Amino acid sequence: MKRLLSTPLSLLGLAPLLGASDLLVKALGLALAGLPVLAGFGLLLSLTYTRISGTAYWLAALLSACTLVSCADLLMQAFAFELHRALGPFLALLILPCLQLTLGEPQRPSTGLTLGLIFALCALLLGALRETLGSGTLFARMDWLFGQNAAHWQLDLAHFSGLQLFAHASGAFILLGLLLAGGRRLFTVKIDHS
Repeated sequence: MKRLLSTPLSLLGLAPLLGASDLLVKALGLALAGLPVLAGFGLLLSLTYTRISGTAYWLAALLSACTLVSCADLLMQAFAFELHRALGPFLALLILPCLQLTLGEPQRPSTGLTLGLIFALCALLLGALRETLGSGTLFARMDWLFGQNAAHWQLDLAHFSGLQLFAHASGAFILLGLLLAGGRRLFTVKIDHS
């Protein structure tokens, strides 16, 4: 049963990553929220796994994920309201990568931190690529996160206005596929059978 549920849920865990990475600032906001949420959830999960089992474990995991995501949502709303509005429902979808951790074997406390770092790195990489290829800019709308002083940080690529495909979710899927293929090619160790 866990194996059947794990594949669709791990794909659903990509929803906030793919949906909110059209601008680097949105990806940065998602990374800044996702990293502590996933790290905290991994720690809470490792503490509760040995004490609670069965249905109570799943309810505790869901409650913990919802609490951490709600705290991140309120902090983002308080300190970066424009970015919070731009992220829309994708901030709440951080619950999905959290629940992805519950499907595996018992986790170490550092598993959530590791997943959070991978999530943040992927978000930043996708955000930078999608903004550059999709609109021909970089660091656009940084004032949403860093205030009015960051309004002039935007870099425009000379003679390139972007390809709209990469600004949409379909472009995110294409770029993520290329990144996964490149990462697999880069990190696969060849075994010599001689």
